[in-house]
Amino acid sequence: MDIKESADHEYIDIHIERRRVIWIVAGLLIASLVLVVLTAEKARELAERIVSPVAHIEPEPVIVDPDVPMIFRIKGYTAATGAAFERFLEEGDNRARFEKLERFLKLNEVDEVVPPYELMRQGTDWQKIGEPPFAIPPEDTWETMVDTLRVMKDYIIPTIGPVIVLSGWRTPSYNAKAGGARTSKHLHFCGLDMIPEDEYTRKQLVPKLRRIHRKVGRKWNMGLGIYSGIRFHVDTCGYRRW
Repeated sequence: MDIKESADHEYIDIHIERRRVIWIVAGLLIASLVLVVLTAEKARELAERIVSPVAHIEPEPVIVDPDVPMIFRIKGYTAATGAAFERFLEEGDNRARFEKLERFLKLNEVDEVVPPYELMRQGTDWQKIGEPPFAIPPEDTWETMVDTLRVMKDYIIPTIGPVIVLSGWRTPSYNAKAGGARTSKHLHFCGLDMIPEDEYTRKQLVPKLRRIHRKVGRKWNMGLGIYSGIRFHVDTCGYRRW
């Protein structure tokens, strides 16, 4: 006997078949997603195990911000800034030479008396005479600065506080144009011209400096010069005072 199915029964079978297809497709999608996740995780784990050789990367040169001032005025005196010195270091072999000087100062434990770059300031009138604001002294003169910095460290700074160096080593060209003495101790990297960071009147400052000179001047072969205002000079290359 032939069995005939009603139209309703046929509809139910089609509906069941459609749901079966949907479940199969959904299962395949879920399986594919799980496979992708596992594959990505495995790849990440493998990548973490691979150690790549570290390539040597040259440091990028320091870029000086054009908006940073190259000059500042302090208590009536003009000085080139640290930013200006950074620009100076980018010229030729200046950086290598200065770093060598820094190591020398550190070896002699005088690298923190004043910022080392201040020792490279030639003076306050470089703009007027057309000379560079900074210069690096020859290596054979470095030893003469050690005792001067020791006097600063042990006597001057403990008495009057931190100082700002306005003039350290000078080239013969700078010294001549600035009207410096032919026997200037700046030419031998022995003398420093400075001003105190703290507020002093000349009347307050001069007696303190002269007292130091009387006490330890001969021992350290110390030269002390006091200019107009609060600018003063210290070296250890000849006992004298002016």
